[in-house]
Amino acid sequence: MLKNSYNRLVDSRRETILAFLKIRGHASLGEVAAHLEISKQAALRHMEALEADALATVAPAEEHRRGRPENVYKLTPAAHAHFPNAHRELAGDLVEFLSEEQLKRFFERRTARLEAEYAPRLAGLDFEGRVRELAKLATEHGHMAEVVDLPNGRLAIRHCNCPIQDVAARTGLPCVNEQQMYERLLGSPVTRSTWMREAANDCTYEIKEGK
Repeated sequence: MLKNSYNRLVDSRRETILAFLKIRGHASLGEVAAHLEISKQAALRHMEALEADALATVAPAEEHRRGRPENVYKLTPAAHAHFPNAHRELAGDLVEFLSEEQLKRFFERRTARLEAEYAPRLAGLDFEGRVRELAKLATEHGHMAEVVDLPNGRLAIRHCNCPIQDVAARTGLPCVNEQQMYERLLGSPVTRSTWMREAANDCTYEIKEGK
């Protein structure tokens, strides 16, 4: 029983690391250890196991502070098979079998349902709290989102995984509805600075506080 518990813990941390690297793009050993709240030595064992399974690579950082160069870890193409994507065939069928007007109504209704679900979770929070909670909700729905602090003092929500990427790339409908939903929930203008539809690795929604 103890062995099974240990194996479940290892598997859980493995999935956490894979998700962390997908969101961040790359991370140092120290950043992985801090994210897992474990020692660097313990984190190194997990990273070495991922390297052995060809799920992660390690190389010196291109830029580093003075002193000893720091290595960074990245996912390999094989690692992406560990993320949910079986639904994409079904999502692709939407584009093939529904008319443009039907798709438009579908995504409008889907967005309305999500907005009704999200709104109570954001109630009573300040602006930054709403942004961070919205990123958490997006992650719960498969987007693997994080809040980014921009140089101009603004905040952005960055999606590193799209559960309906094929449909989004072909129609843009869910993206438009999502952006408008963010504006309504945050009460602030939202602009998209990167978009997976345009071959970016993520979709970034920059938020301007206040109307």
